[in-house]
Amino acid sequence: MKFREYNITVSSGGSNSSAGKESDSFVLGASAGADNTLVWRRCNSATVDAKARSLLNRLRQVGRDLFLPVGYPDSVAEGYLEYQFYDSLQGLCTYLRGVVSTSAVLVAAGVGDAEATAMSAAMTWAIRDGFGMIGGLFFSYKASPHFDAHVKEFRLLADVFNDIGLTLDLALPILLTLTTPSWISVLSTYIPSPYLLLTSLSTLCKVFCGICAGATKGNITDHFAISGNRADVNAKENTQETLVSLMGMIMGVGLAKWLHCLEKEDDTSALGDKLMTDTQYISWTIFMILTVIHIWANYVSIQRLQLRTLNGARAKVLLQQLVENCSDWVMRDITDDDDAARIRTTERCEKMIKSPRQIKESLWSSLLEMLWKGDIHLGIRLRDVAKITANRSPIYGGDGVELGKNKWSSLAWQSYLNDEFGHENFVIFIDEKPIKSQSTISVLMKVGAGDVDELKAFIHARILHRCIERGTDASHRILLRRSHKITECLFEKGKIGIDLHSILSHAGWDMSRLYLGFSPWRFECTNKDD
Repeated sequence: MKFREYNITVSSGGSNSSAGKESDSFVLGASAGADNTLVWRRCNSATVDAKARSLLNRLRQVGRDLFLPVGYPDSVAEGYLEYQFYDSLQGLCTYLRGVVSTSAVLVAAGVGDAEATAMSAAMTWAIRDGFGMIGGLFFSYKASPHFDAHVKEFRLLADVFNDIGLTLDLALPILLTLTTPSWISVLSTYIPSPYLLLTSLSTLCKVFCGICAGATKGNITDHFAISGNRADVNAKENTQETLVSLMGMIMGVGLAKWLHCLEKEDDTSALGDKLMTDTQYISWTIFMILTVIHIWANYVSIQRLQLRTLNGARAKVLLQQLVENCSDWVMRDITDDDDAARIRTTERCEKMIKSPRQIKESLWSSLLEMLWKGDIHLGIRLRDVAKITANRSPIYGGDGVELGKNKWSSLAWQSYLNDEFGHENFVIFIDEKPIKSQSTISVLMKVGAGDVDELKAFIHARILHRCIERGTDASHRILLRRSHKITECLFEKGKIGIDLHSILSHAGWDMSRLYLGFSPWRFECTNKDD
């Protein structure tokens, strides 16, 4: 008999391999002895023995076990190694730039200056850190609701903040030697010293970087840990960061020594009107080259992230063709209510759904949408509805009911809520503008609304907005009803409908968590007697 040993935690390169990878260490054989007992021996295979003795293979396996998650590549999401490579590259550039900029910070703080005191430096350091802590609290308060929805964007912003902070550090000696403008001299009694102001801004940027990077790290780890191995993926990322830090320390020491030797050769007495010495020019050149590499590597690494969760930007790209197709049906014939046309429309929509790896949203557009709501406002509050209805005629009233201009009576509210959205967990309002294409759409969510309701409201608002954007002579009320009808077909599986939520899930999207941009506010409508 012959026995082979397998390691099921090591992939053999294919996801269908059930046995795992054959052990590189040994293969045992067994044969019956004279007394019918089994005698174990190592197989006399030159190939197996060569692998067992191969130091290169052993080192490769140690490196794999140390820096890659157990079971790689089957235990992690696609693109893991590429993302980690570019992420490590930008981390190395950051470490080296930190070495270059730290020297400038120490010079600006007074290191080597006989007139500088340790107490003044300590006070400046404490005030700077306190300023960064307070700014970090405020930034966290304002940005924390958006971290889960905008993982890529905040991961990119983290390094942008870090770039600004390191650039300010390196520029400190130069900025402090410039002539102080007259308006700063006048305000010198009200503002801190230029050094304290600049170093505080630098610290604030680094605090912002730490908050953004820390907040998005968990989501990125969850994205790659597809085998319930979140702790292992997180641990291996830490070992990778440790390796990058060691490499950066070794290279940084050599870089610092080289720059120090150049400083000794500088003739500061011949500086004249020049702002920088030759060494500073070299430092800035190295710094800018590393910054360009850092920005490029960071952008490429983020583009390698194919997140399976839907946020507003990804949903907009994913559902763009679907929205266009549905808006064609809405505007095709305003009096047409042909079920056959709706069936064809929904069938085409089903074929338009793409997988996460096929969707690439624009990071900058997503950032702009986060800062500026645009023409679609999701999850508004009741007080915002009051502003919309205050100066608008209730165009949504029931047929044949005269509600009066610029007045939403309780009859108007009841008619609108019951006739249009009686069985829905959301309500849509159109804020009409003189130019119809500039009208805004607001979505109000009811108590009890879930992820499916948010997705349905999101698609309904997008279809309605696209119809208004294209322009038509039809009233908004008719567009509202027809867009509502086609949206219902997307979520009601049956003769003329499809189950879009399940279709998205089968396409690879994580439908257990949706980050479409809705606020947490919900409303409830009850009768006065209740």
